[in-house]
Amino acid sequence: MTKNKILIIRFDRIGDVVLTLPMAEVLKRKKKAEIWFLGRNYTRVLVESSPFVDEFISWDDFSNKSLSESASILRKNSFSEVYIVSPNFRIALVCFLSGIKLRTGIGYRWYSFLFSKKIFEHRKTAEKNELEYNLSMIGGEEGYTFPADFFAGIGATEKITPDDSKVVTIIHPGSGGSAADLPETHFRDITEKLCDDGRFQVYLTGSKEEFDKCTRVKGESNARILAGELSLAELTAVIKKSDLFISNSTGPLHIAAAAGCFVVGFYPKVIQCSAKRWGPYTDKKLIYEPEMECKECDLKQCARLSCMSSINSEKVVTDIKNKIREIKKWN
Repeated sequence: MTKNKILIIRFDRIGDVVLTLPMAEVLKRKKKAEIWFLGRNYTRVLVESSPFVDEFISWDDFSNKSLSESASILRKNSFSEVYIVSPNFRIALVCFLSGIKLRTGIGYRWYSFLFSKKIFEHRKTAEKNELEYNLSMIGGEEGYTFPADFFAGIGATEKITPDDSKVVTIIHPGSGGSAADLPETHFRDITEKLCDDGRFQVYLTGSKEEFDKCTRVKGESNARILAGELSLAELTAVIKKSDLFISNSTGPLHIAAAAGCFVVGFYPKVIQCSAKRWGPYTDKKLIYEPEMECKECDLKQCARLSCMSSINSEKVVTDIKNKIREIKKWN
């Protein structure tokens, strides 16, 4: 008997993909199916590192083909189901033309008639975490937790030498620009205070373009800058070796949460960027929002009022130190 094949489509950023991959685990466990994932090449290493995904289809190649060619690719793989987590008209039409019988997608788009099963949830209201919205597409999963081997396919790295006597800490001050950021001065204050404490081994990560930012955040501390040195696979491997991850609302923050790190995240009060929807899906966390009151907040207003500056970096450091035994699992 031919094994059922299920396709998950998510061609967004790193964080979106990390919060979608639990669908693969739950579907494989419940339906004993072969799980395929259609996504962007730059998130491929994360998808392929999952022990719950069997095959990857490149969105970068797939989206450049004609409608008939794209539909033919799906048709020849004989998928029994498809979950379109990243919806647009073209991909909805391709899935329809491919003949996949069960096509699950959001029910509020004008092209939702192309889905055979419609999910009626407005994610923009941010009533729950993005991971929970994703799992609701397959019937939900109460009490989901990331398994220890979530990124099993990514091995060890020699990019860092962790000191087991210290709290191995990554501070990632950049962001993808989808939310408001904690000011560099606050990150520098946190970095210097943790380094001065002596119990923390601190690394600063980011892209090559964020090297100067990391240099400013380093200040007078002894933190080591890794910005521009790590591929996504290497960054994930470094995160897997770490105890603590500190950042704005970014994809790597979700990698850290899934990898079992204790995470510290900074979020604006803007609904579409809120910690309730986009926060790390873990109990091992500290989340900070602006302390100033605001109404009908949006990113422009947040920038104009410098809302994120109201987060007290000294309190953040104090809270981290109070959690240190929990973070490091010291006696």
